Amino acid sequence: MSKPNLNLSEWVDHLDDSELMSISLGELIESTAAKFPETEALVYSNQPDVEDVRWTYKHLNEMSTNLAKAFIDAGFNQGDTVGVWGPNHPEWILTEYALAKAGLRIVTLNPLYKEQELIFALNTVSAVAIVHAEAIGDIKCLDVINTIRNKISSLKHSYSFNEGLKSLIKKGEASNSSLPIVDPNDIFMIQYTSGTTGLPKAAQMTHQALITSSKNSHVRWQIKSNQRVCHGFPLFHIGGSACMTLGAAATGAVSLPLYIFKPDVTLNILQNEKCSVFIGAPVLLTAMLEVPNFHEYDLSSLKCLIVGGSNPPLELLKKFSEEFEADVINGYGMTETCGLTSTALPSDPPELKAIAGLALPGVSLRVVDKNNEIVENNTPGELLYKGPGLMKGYGNLPDGSSGINDDGWFPTGDLATMNEEGYINIVGRAKEMIIRGGENLYPIEIENYLLEHPGVLEVAVIGLPDKKYDEECCAVARVDATKLNNPDELRNWCKERISRWKVPKYIFFVDSFPITPSGKIQKYKLQEKYIQDLNLD
Repeated sequence: MSKPNLNLSEWVDHLDDSELMSISLGELIESTAAKFPETEALVYSNQPDVEDVRWTYKHLNEMSTNLAKAFIDAGFNQGDTVGVWGPNHPEWILTEYALAKAGLRIVTLNPLYKEQELIFALNTVSAVAIVHAEAIGDIKCLDVINTIRNKISSLKHSYSFNEGLKSLIKKGEASNSSLPIVDPNDIFMIQYTSGTTGLPKAAQMTHQALITSSKNSHVRWQIKSNQRVCHGFPLFHIGGSACMTLGAAATGAVSLPLYIFKPDVTLNILQNEKCSVFIGAPVLLTAMLEVPNFHEYDLSSLKCLIVGGSNPPLELLKKFSEEFEADVINGYGMTETCGLTSTALPSDPPELKAIAGLALPGVSLRVVDKNNEIVENNTPGELLYKGPGLMKGYGNLPDGSSGINDDGWFPTGDLATMNEEGYINIVGRAKEMIIRGGENLYPIEIENYLLEHPGVLEVAVIGLPDKKYDEECCAVARVDATKLNNPDELRNWCKERISRWKVPKYIFFVDSFPITPSGKIQKYKLQEKYIQDLNLD
């Protein structure tokens, strides 16, 4: 690793070819099954909504091989794309490995997708099949699929997680088909990310990029074989299907995914399965702390909490560490970088563990201004990425471009600073920065201040249009009513502690926030609401 210019915000690193995980997902699970055959690969327990499962790496490898053979015998051609639609079933992960072994591609589908969203997602990649849950809530998945089938000309097959896959695996057990040789540089996973164009962007990721980023995340966090890791990211999200699933396989760890997050169920898993690590969005930890008998759970095995999916304020991480009596490390990443981009070292002090941390091995980062010039240390600018986890590009941009700059750098859209040692701190989204009368205000800084008030449980700071200053600061908070009575009380508290231009002009209390499946507060929805409520159009 190197930081060639101590005055500029640039970190440059490269991996030798020998350090790249130049294998396919199929080869990954096979090699792990050979090293750790009797280690539990997947554990679903203490979750009333899903059947208990304890699959060893040997068993998962054998089942995925049989399922892959059945896909081939069903007439799938190498390079075909298959959608997977459902909550975090164990069969979701089984399907992921089977598709990889068969030389197929996977497109991950949000369980909350409605008909039009499914049509768009499946048509965009010309999906030939969909593997699905029997039901999502009270919706029968096959009924939805049958309704839209004639609007997706490429769609030929559909299989349910339960009976559909069981039938295929049985056929695969009797198959004489051979599995294809899969190039690690082939695209395997396609995930949709929200874009400013209004249409989701199809990020395309290779076997090698997915495995390399996932392995390096677990190595950085010092997760080892047989270590029990509970995690709460959706499998259609890069955190679930890549970082958590492939990271565990690359290190021989035991993966305990949450089927659907419920705070009391999660606490039972952590206690009864003696998990040493929990990984998930901050909102999940906050929900667990609000379980009335939280302190009655025995979480003595839990040593580390790793948070991701949003940019949590320092005060919130301090609270997690104190209440769970565990170390807390923040991680920063995105779909386009195959998951984790940077995170602190386990030996770092708490203040460094709270920020985005150091780039993973092989990852280069730079912070640039609006002219694409590298800024000096500790100066905010847009973060650019180059490294082994970079996607191959978006597959559906209207102009046919990849979304990656001509020089190979990917603009993340995140505002960040880099200190002299190369540590990254995310200060907000470029489009979320508030410019009040020419003064740059960073939402996360103000959020940190507000969270120091004992009555503030969660908070989101947004910018709202203003005739005099162009933008004004607005804070939306979820509060403990026994400690904070009204917005004016919080505003007066701010006036005594922070610069007057950082004190929010508007403060609103809410019972809940609109959030994404990965746990991020959807600030744009808050902006839309309060622009309308305040007649600020």
